[in-house]
Amino acid sequence: MKLPRLVSLLGYAGLIPFFAGPLWLSLSPATVPHWLDHAWLVWVGMIAAFMAGTFWGFALPAAEGPAGTMGLLFSMALMLAAWTAMTLARPAALTGLILVFLLLLLADFWRERTLGAVEGYFGLRTALTVGACLAIAWRLAL
Repeated sequence: MKLPRLVSLLGYAGLIPFFAGPLWLSLSPATVPHWLDHAWLVWVGMIAAFMAGTFWGFALPAAEGPAGTMGLLFSMALMLAAWTAMTLARPAALTGLILVFLLLLLADFWRERTLGAVEGYFGLRTALTVGACLAIAWRLAL
């Protein structure tokens, strides 16, 4: 199966809010609404949990076997990690979310080799993870 173009477009579109918050805070901090930083953090956490859920979807067809069971457990652990990061205070939450995105990429590396590959998916995930981590690091630096 080849990755549909729409998946790539939606993936990259999902990075827009990742960069919009830090960009606004950098270019015009006096005009930033009070709710922006909270909304931005919720977006980042929601995407981390969503990506853990996609991992569940990849593992589900193989759930009867040991690799599928391991994939389901990885998915649950990653969702809990995203939730835990969201409960932390500001710098720790951002650092935790970077760690979650890196763990998601590592889990996808395992999934590609164990549960099967979708042409182009891991490359897309790598690019999106780098983008997400750069945006979070940018916000962390502000």
